[in-house]
Amino acid sequence: MQMILTPLEDAATKLAPSIAEKLKPDLVQAIRQGVMSPFLTKAKLKDLTGWSDRQIAYKRSRREIPFVQRGRLILFPTDEIIAYLDEGYVPARPRGKRPQ
Repeated sequence: MQMILTPLEDAATKLAPSIAEKLKPDLVQAIRQGVMSPFLTKAKLKDLTGWSDRQIAYKRSRREIPFVQRGRLILFPTDEIIAYLDEGYVPARPRGKRPQ
C-alpha cells in the first residue's frame, strides 16, 4: 500500500469543496430550524412569500399549499411551504449565454 503525504493546507484546499457540497443541505436545514418556527401564521406566510390574503385563501381552498386547522386557528408547516416554493425554482442562465 502506497501512501502519499501532503501538507495540511493542500489537503484542506482539495477536500473543502467536496465536504462543503456534502454538508450544504444539512446545514441549510439546520439553519432554517434554528431561525424559523415549525409553523407559520398567515401573517408570517405573507411576509415569506409576498402573497395577499386572497392568494393564500385561494391556494388553501384548492389545496395547493398544506395547512393545519384547529377550530379557527390555521397554521402552515414551514418545511412544506418552503418545499412548495422550491418546486417552482428556475435556475439562472449563465452570463453571456442566450437561448437559441
